[in-house]
Amino acid sequence: PTFSEPSLASNMRWAVVVAVTAAILQVQVSNAQSMGLVPVEPEGVPEEQPSGDPGKKDPMSELLNWAIENSDPETLKSLMEKYKENNLTIKDVYGQDVVDALFKNEGDVISDQIAVIQDFRNASLADSTLNAALEELEEVLHQVDHAGNLNRMGGMQPLLDLALGTERSEATRSLALLALGAAVNNNAPVQKELYDLQGLERLAAELQKCDGSSVGGPYCAKLLFCLSGLLKNAAVLQAQADQLGVTDWIMDVGVKHPAPAVVKKALGYLDTVLAQSPQLPFLDRLPGKRDVVTASLLGLVKDPDVDLSEKALEVLGRFAELRPKLLLGSREEIIAAARQAQHSCELQGIDKDVCSGLLHSAAEVDRKLAGWSGSDVEL
Repeated sequence: PTFSEPSLASNMRWAVVVAVTAAILQVQVSNAQSMGLVPVEPEGVPEEQPSGDPGKKDPMSELLNWAIENSDPETLKSLMEKYKENNLTIKDVYGQDVVDALFKNEGDVISDQIAVIQDFRNASLADSTLNAALEELEEVLHQVDHAGNLNRMGGMQPLLDLALGTERSEATRSLALLALGAAVNNNAPVQKELYDLQGLERLAAELQKCDGSSVGGPYCAKLLFCLSGLLKNAAVLQAQADQLGVTDWIMDVGVKHPAPAVVKKALGYLDTVLAQSPQLPFLDRLPGKRDVVTASLLGLVKDPDVDLSEKALEVLGRFAELRPKLLLGSREEIIAAARQAQHSCELQGIDKDVCSGLLHSAAEVDRKLAGWSGSDVEL
């Protein structure tokens, strides 16, 4: 899976933890040096460089070093002695927030963020607070065990309601879809929990609004990400999604959507579903759409975006395996489109192996079709 960058809230929490830890460590080092247990490094001696990539630095190590270098050991030692004499604790000195940051585990994080998300209909709840909760929750939901606790802890229903509601902006709702998608991705028990909440029906209905005009592309791409995660390796759910019109939307709207991110997600969805459910009823509806289907996919093969070209060729390969007669009349066009894509790729200065791979993929599609040329095959 693709993992997101740590959220600001998460970074701030760790910054506090490191800073306090550094302060305590500096006092301990100072005490040890005063007792002659640790040698004092003479000034002006260059610090030994660690082996490995000299340009690569660990952010947490940098923060720890900064905290040590910018603190006064004698002052810290004096303060700690004063706190000890007055029987003060870390909580007394730094406050409950620092204590929570030092000892909070991921279960606590999930519980705290779910509490925020459950309150999403509260107009006084700032978008920034809600977004931070969604981002931090999404980080931990990539772990299977934490994803399995989402519904039990009361987080799945409000996430779904937030994602498909109208109370918040598309940007915030997109974050809710990301969190849901992370939880259900290839996770059968969690997929069932979302399905039991009418998640598939609601997500499929929401998809119909992604017509390229009324709903933004980024939101629709996250919606497809969530749907793909819900249906991955779930043949029964894939068949139900087909009945709900998801596959038809993919072919009729998704692959022609004005937002490239949506088109890529649509092609990825189609490739996965055709690989895992080769008997999908959608395939029986293709003959009536043959000209539109081939024209759409050939246009994507020619697209300057190499990723789009690759994904379109992958889908053409699936169709060549499952419904070869659909493409038999387009063999020369597929090769020509791939040649154009390869030329465009080379003009962009992209690696030659990547560019030549486009034509190789088209040749593989043609090889699959060549075996059926002139045969009485199923359309």
